[in-house]
Amino acid sequence: MNVITWLLPLVVVAPRGSGAQDSSASPTHDSRGSARPTYRAQRASAPIRVDGRLDDAAWLSAATIDRLTQIEPENGTPSAFRTTFRILFDSKALYVGIVAYDSAGRGGVRVQDLRREFDPFENDFASIILDPLHDGRNSLGFQASPFGAQRELQVFDGDSFNAEWEGVWRTRTVITDSGWTGEIAIPWSTLRYRADGQAWNMNLTRQARRTNEFSAWALFPRNLNVYRMDFAGRLEGLDPPPPAVNVQVRPYGLATRTASGSSTARVTEIKPSIGGEIMWRPSTNLQVDGTLHTDFAQADVDRQVVNLSRFSVFFPERRQFFLENANVFNLGTDLRYVIRPFFSRSIGLDADGNPIPIQGGVRATWRDAKFNAGALLTRQDGRDSAGPTTFGVARASRNIGASGRLGMLVATRFDEGPGGLGVTPSTTVAVDGFARLKPTVNAEWMLSGSRNGATNEQGVGWYGFLGRQTDALYTGVYSAVATKGYNPTTGFVSRNDVIYTSPAIIGDWRPAWRPKSLRSFKPAVFFDMYHGPRDGALQEGLLFGYVEFVFNSGAVVYPYVERDFQRPTAPFEIVSNVFVPAGQQDYDRYGVNFRTDASANASAIVDLSNGGFFGGTLARADVSARWAPDPRAALALTYSQNRLRDVGDPKASVITHLLAPEVRLAWSPRVQLSGFYQYNSEIERGTANARFSWEFAPLSYLYVVYNDRRPTRLRDPQFDVARTNQLLVKLVYLWQP
Repeated sequence: MNVITWLLPLVVVAPRGSGAQDSSASPTHDSRGSARPTYRAQRASAPIRVDGRLDDAAWLSAATIDRLTQIEPENGTPSAFRTTFRILFDSKALYVGIVAYDSAGRGGVRVQDLRREFDPFENDFASIILDPLHDGRNSLGFQASPFGAQRELQVFDGDSFNAEWEGVWRTRTVITDSGWTGEIAIPWSTLRYRADGQAWNMNLTRQARRTNEFSAWALFPRNLNVYRMDFAGRLEGLDPPPPAVNVQVRPYGLATRTASGSSTARVTEIKPSIGGEIMWRPSTNLQVDGTLHTDFAQADVDRQVVNLSRFSVFFPERRQFFLENANVFNLGTDLRYVIRPFFSRSIGLDADGNPIPIQGGVRATWRDAKFNAGALLTRQDGRDSAGPTTFGVARASRNIGASGRLGMLVATRFDEGPGGLGVTPSTTVAVDGFARLKPTVNAEWMLSGSRNGATNEQGVGWYGFLGRQTDALYTGVYSAVATKGYNPTTGFVSRNDVIYTSPAIIGDWRPAWRPKSLRSFKPAVFFDMYHGPRDGALQEGLLFGYVEFVFNSGAVVYPYVERDFQRPTAPFEIVSNVFVPAGQQDYDRYGVNFRTDASANASAIVDLSNGGFFGGTLARADVSARWAPDPRAALALTYSQNRLRDVGDPKASVITHLLAPEVRLAWSPRVQLSGFYQYNSEIERGTANARFSWEFAPLSYLYVVYNDRRPTRLRDPQFDVARTNQLLVKLVYLWQP
């Protein structure tokens, strides 16, 4: 039976049963039955100038929140740092005023860099988390560091994150002798909200990285996260304007100079292009995005890896158009085993990550208290002798009760033959579900089928998860299946023809007798097992155990041991010219990982391991170090070495090196320069990237990017080819009527 036909009848929409909770009304108690804190915002009595100083007259009349509660390290106790929040609004925006006190004054501020989307585990910051639809499911987070760096993210159900989303908002900050102050302005046009007078779910947080304390206004268990809106407080008194039709246009102009070829036969091409994106929000719930001549010249370059596994390497999406509302389309898992029926990197990139020009596309997304839905249609140019390819994706999910959902996805790919002759369609469908059985217990699953039009292969993929997370213990199990014919041409699978099972137990032990510098012990053990779906034979297994020592500074040390079970059924090449034979090859390995305080001026991560490896031995060293004497300047170096001895058949000894120095400079959060180089001895290639960005207006940028890619053995004539360097100048302007 055709797999697609078999799966479609499984998709059902749950009825509006009388037992389903109406999550549109914000309850007055959280999931534990505790009363929620409430804050009443006021309309600004005078104009607010966003400069980080909070000296405008309007702030004097605003009610003050001046008590936060620790989430870490001592859940439920008052914060050791006084922090005040005030919230105002007018017809244009919602405003948040922050005063973050620190007894160490300026010297207590910890900030590593000024990047947008900064690492929240390395920096001081304060944030506001909002649920403008007050449905308890969708939330937005806005984080500001003491130096004015911004980070924002979209979250669904407290577990589906889109940390790459960029919205239009402003923040300005001032560092003082008593800590730092800041102002945040979020335009109403950035928020999807219902202007019905009901309270919004809200939380406020601060991270004081000097002591590694994280605190919040509305208390929640430390085993959960602040985006769980069922534990949030209530924001009352808002009177926003009725949601208006919102239009944003982001045209761009790009000039590219590319030189490629050997040292004696260089070809230079200068190519101008224009394009852009338009966002239209006709209602609170619906957003439509269009793109023409989509270009990702400014996207970060993928970091290289030396892959010593039998899995394909999974690289995350970095291109902004596809990151917008990405969690509407995401289903599947990308943990140690990756199975996704749709992954946007299948569009506009070939198998090696090289760009394929995208002619254009359109995307629509819908969010409300009952449904989330999205549709995406894009078309890319042809490649080699093949014609263009058209991608279509449709996704819908129905919220069930207060914390459940059921969904479906259909993804298609139409590959045209040379000259537009013949069209080969491939289709993938999936159904999925999520349920929060208790506040600490989650269950989710996905069932998918694929049909490859080019090969006529059909297959089924599945994954499921059941986990329980308390303050003291995590227990969970992942399981996945991908049959031999499962090949979602619009998605990604680490490998098929496998049954994957991974139970895990992780503790968090905080005995009273532990040293004052130590926050917790985290013993853990997990088991990854890969079996053949037809014969049930073990293909590969990993038993991994460790004890993590977590210090109050954020430093971590954990020794670990592992037992590997390898059963390759056919020879394969592990690295260049090193071939592993078929047959049973089990071995033991051991190692230790050190991580110093990541918020300090100088920090490092060191992972050292040794032991058996496919009939021989492998000594591995992964080292990364960073020196950031000032948030405006940082130097980093990453180095990985693999020393293989007597591996494979015939026995071979090889050393691989991967070296990547990096520098970051910033005049402000809006003017930044970065550069890095990657040397990979395994593929004998060096790549360099330098990038200047200037955000001269909210989400309006000038980019200047230089890329250089060349082999490292230039003296050998056979390597004196495929040398490419490229200079890109791109101007992006955001216009809103």
